[in-house]
Amino acid sequence: MCVPLTCTCSRVNSGDSPVLVLSGRTGELDRLRAFEHGCDDFMPKPYSYPELRARIGALLRRAEERPARARVRVGALHLDPASREVRVHGQRVELAAKEFALLRALASDPTRVYTKEELLRTVWGFRSPGSTRTLDSHACRLRQKLADGGGGRLVVNVWGVGYRLVDGAVA
Repeated sequence: MCVPLTCTCSRVNSGDSPVLVLSGRTGELDRLRAFEHGCDDFMPKPYSYPELRARIGALLRRAEERPARARVRVGALHLDPASREVRVHGQRVELAAKEFALLRALASDPTRVYTKEELLRTVWGFRSPGSTRTLDSHACRLRQKLADGGGGRLVVNVWGVGYRLVDGAVA
């Protein structure tokens, strides 16, 4: 992966794949920026191929040792990202891909209110939200499916802001 070290993105590596930066830029600030943006290792040029192979091997070993993304529990809701399984009160709930992605985003920090812009960017990859009702329609279907599973109103609209999960009854 080639990433400019002066980028303003929040993180290079938001997934499970390790990132090794090979760069001709050797300054301390360049290395620090790479690590701040999510790289796992940094090798300045010139580098030797045996060392490169050893570092890649070490990164892959560490990646295999990382624990799988843990299951998330919010009240009666159980979410398993690895198997893409959602259960409410032990009853399985079938979700479409974007509904699951939306629920996973909300469950990543259940006490937080996510703005519509954040969710559209995170789940759908929109750069600017414009005037779309995509999020609202998906949240409505997600809310209905979770309620049918016995979860009540787990996904709540915070008027004028966005959405959040609720652990318990809505007042």
